[in-house]
Amino acid sequence: MEVHAHTHTQRKKWTHYLWEFLMLFLAITLGFFVENQREHYTEHKRAKDFASLLVDDLHFDIAELNRAGRILNKIITAGDSLALLLNASDIKKVPGGKLYYYEYWSGWRWKIVSRDATLQQMKNSGSLRYMKNTLVRKILDYEEALKILYLLQDKYESEKIQNWNLVQKVFDNDYFAELDKIQAAAKDSSLKSFQPQDHELDMFLNKNIALGTYDKNILFELKNWARNSSWSYRIQTGNLSSAIKKALVASEALKKEYHLSERTPLEK
Repeated sequence: MEVHAHTHTQRKKWTHYLWEFLMLFLAITLGFFVENQREHYTEHKRAKDFASLLVDDLHFDIAELNRAGRILNKIITAGDSLALLLNASDIKKVPGGKLYYYEYWSGWRWKIVSRDATLQQMKNSGSLRYMKNTLVRKILDYEEALKILYLLQDKYESEKIQNWNLVQKVFDNDYFAELDKIQAAAKDSSLKSFQPQDHELDMFLNKNIALGTYDKNILFELKNWARNSSWSYRIQTGNLSSAIKKALVASEALKKEYHLSERTPLEK
């Protein structure tokens, strides 16, 4: 008959279990901490990448808005000058070339287009959450300023079309085509063929070109359209200035927050 002896293992002290629990707790906590830091690093890198793209877009927009401001000021000056000439006591004594030149510019339509692909991508993907609320507010303030510009731009576009229908009764498009070739407004126009010479423009301005009609009612209406155009674009230039300031504020805030290198908006 065999006798089996029962071996008894020594019970571990409660401090041993406490130590194991603490080690496990620290390991899990450290894992969470490392994962959290990794996510934080990834989100910060993504935010910095987006910030860099946003700054590039804002600088592009600032250059475009400055260019638009120069164009609109030419349109305003032309509208004021055209209205003054059309108010002359004897319109037939005014060189037709001057009337054509100022109508050429007064009738211009300039469409502002923002480069907002990065912002739209961030909004659609929810990536704006990577940035501080103060930064997001500055970016969205600029976007709101653009919406106002677009709203007025659409309004003025329809008015310009109505004005153009009236212009057809007074002016011959062939002379506008001649001004295109001379490129009377050189630097800021979209026509890039060649730089005009002063004498070419002077010759055109002093041409005695007859108008299609000298009907007082039509010319009176045309004068009012010219003044209205100047008034409208004066409002728009104020909105342009506001948008440029907000774009600069957003750009500087992004560069400061993410330590981006200094970049200056390109002139156009």
